[in-house]
Amino acid sequence: AGGNPSCHRAERLSAPLQEVGARRQSEASPCLTTNPKETPVNVLVKFRRPLALAAAVVATAFAFAAQAQPRDAAWPSKPIRFVIPFAAGGSLDVVARLMGRHLEGRLGQNVVVENRPGAGGTVGADSVARAAADGHTFLFTAQGPLVLNPFLMKRLPYNAETAFAPVTIVAETPNVLVTNQAFPVANFTDLLAFAKSNPDKMTFGTQGVGTTGHVTGELINQLTGLGLTHVAYQGFPPALTDVLAGRVGMMIGDTINLVPRIRSGQLRPIAIASARRSTVLPQVPTFAEAGHPEIVSGPWFAVLAPAGTGIEIRRKLSDEMRQILNQGEVQEKLKELGVESRGMTPEEFDTYLKAEYKRWGGVIRKAGITLDK
Repeated sequence: AGGNPSCHRAERLSAPLQEVGARRQSEASPCLTTNPKETPVNVLVKFRRPLALAAAVVATAFAFAAQAQPRDAAWPSKPIRFVIPFAAGGSLDVVARLMGRHLEGRLGQNVVVENRPGAGGTVGADSVARAAADGHTFLFTAQGPLVLNPFLMKRLPYNAETAFAPVTIVAETPNVLVTNQAFPVANFTDLLAFAKSNPDKMTFGTQGVGTTGHVTGELINQLTGLGLTHVAYQGFPPALTDVLAGRVGMMIGDTINLVPRIRSGQLRPIAIASARRSTVLPQVPTFAEAGHPEIVSGPWFAVLAPAGTGIEIRRKLSDEMRQILNQGEVQEKLKELGVESRGMTPEEFDTYLKAEYKRWGGVIRKAGITLDK
């Protein structure tokens, strides 16, 4: 034995412990360099431990690096799904498919449009509320499931205020108050005067209870005291038939359905419920021009994600869709449908959505409208 005291202490260990101690010494240990019992196997073990430790450190570093990457860095990583909570063939469906085709070229992934109608849009909306918040499933909807149904129905399978994360509003189609050509008024100011002496003729037809046409009529009543009486129909055709025949004084519907009849001269527009004159019907005055700027209403088409979907994904999709909406050919196509392009950031849409929820909740409660039997 040499003169190193630590080596003398090691010699006093039992043989098994001595082997363990040898493995734990550093490579520069004088005990190991002078240990006569050191073998090639011992040397191999001695170097294997530091190598294993280094490998573990490298693996851990890679794991932390992977975690540090944003989870939406590779978005989209698979096909995107747009769920429409209404039947195929309507304007909402056409707009969703139009946007989907343009997005495919920009994002490099397929966009699948899936129609899941039922319960006024509730079925499809609920399926998105329950979907994974990974940025690949979105609700492409009109406002009914978001700001009308929560007040028209006692129970919804989702919380409309918390179940979805806003992306953008794509388009809007303002409601228009119309009459047939025989009705003796030409504008909204005339109608207010006519209503005072003809209260029995203040009826308006719509496509059904709880539709945007219905709640718009109630909004007009609450803001002007006009005294309109609602007549609900099962869809647009029977309502149109009765207003043309004079069995109903007026009708409230969106530009998608009414523009062709206005352009053909079948119907006379009284006022349009848009914040500014519509590009679809630029000759029709707004309610604001008659002194009622609060009367702004009509279907709008929007995209939302399941709650919890990352803001960067939502901003990316919103930005892509707004760029598509700025394309001249897309704007012309929407105009042909009777639809006007919008476009909002997720933050802007969030603010707008909250205001719409509050506004229509108040109108519906005050009017006592319900879809529950």
